Amino acid sequence: MIAPVEKHRPGPASRQAARMGGHIPSFDTRRLQIRAPRIYDFASYAEIFCSDRAVHMGGPLTRKAAWSEFTQYVALWLLHGHGLWTIDAQTQPSAGFVLLGMEYDDPEPELGLFLTAEAEGQGYATEAAEAVRAYAFDTLKWDSVVSYVAPDNTRCSALMQRLKAFRDSTAESEIQDGTQVYRHIPLAEEVPA
Repeated sequence: MIAPVEKHRPGPASRQAARMGGHIPSFDTRRLQIRAPRIYDFASYAEIFCSDRAVHMGGPLTRKAAWSEFTQYVALWLLHGHGLWTIDAQTQPSAGFVLLGMEYDDPEPELGLFLTAEAEGQGYATEAAEAVRAYAFDTLKWDSVVSYVAPDNTRCSALMQRLKAFRDSTAESEIQDGTQVYRHIPLAEEVPA
């Protein structure tokens, strides 16, 4: 069932929302457009988080819980100036999401990626992560950003290695729940041994 809150409601409020969304940075990569989330993107977000695809991210969630998380990540734009983007692939709108965000208990901002099943295996995650990581370093002037990875999420761990992120044992010991913390730093900097 689709709740009324998920449905587009035409009128002045939706036009205002579109104008506000226009202030969220968007950019194109070779095959992707990374843009502000819109109400209709929630269907893809729910598809990911209400399924077994979310098993490494605290899911599967109920649709209501997925909505709460989606709106929290979108609201970060107003509160912190970073948040959730939608990934549009050349042939697949709403192929997934990329995030510079924080959950309530996170000690620092996270670079997160969530793709639909159809979008996996095409290199979109790497392409989106590289673009958003560059935005974090070049535009936001961050020194580092982390990705939190469940220990049994081998595909995500492999992605982190392709991105040249390194395991941060100090950050992992502070969290103390088994989560792997991969630290991203500007590529010009030397990775600690």
